[in-house]
Amino acid sequence: MRAEPVTPSPLGLLIHPEHGLWHAYRAALAFPDLVDDLPPRGEHPSPCATCVARPCLSACPVGAFDGRGYDVAVCVGHLRSGRPPDCLAHGCHARAACPVGLTARYPHAQIRFHMAAFHRARSA
Repeated sequence: MRAEPVTPSPLGLLIHPEHGLWHAYRAALAFPDLVDDLPPRGEHPSPCATCVARPCLSACPVGAFDGRGYDVAVCVGHLRSGRPPDCLAHGCHARAACPVGLTARYPHAQIRFHMAAFHRARSA
């Protein structure tokens, strides 16, 4: 959060003012010493602060998000059930409902890949 203008979203994911929920950090850097002298991050208000409708909180077909937390067990139970909508094939409806960063949405194949990886990890 010190490196980019991201803030927590109602889903718990970090939201970027330009890319919305469609950004991720796929690596980590390890340094022998703590890096304290980073330049100050500019102030960027959360895009969620002005989002009145909060469609992300009502889009989940099983209500796994309530604005205070994420009920992983409810989500995984739905994925295992095979009931529609097929979130494994089409991705998280809550994440897709966010109006910020729609042009940064991952390609369909990448969404399926990450949903399958999440499902496998939670089913082990």
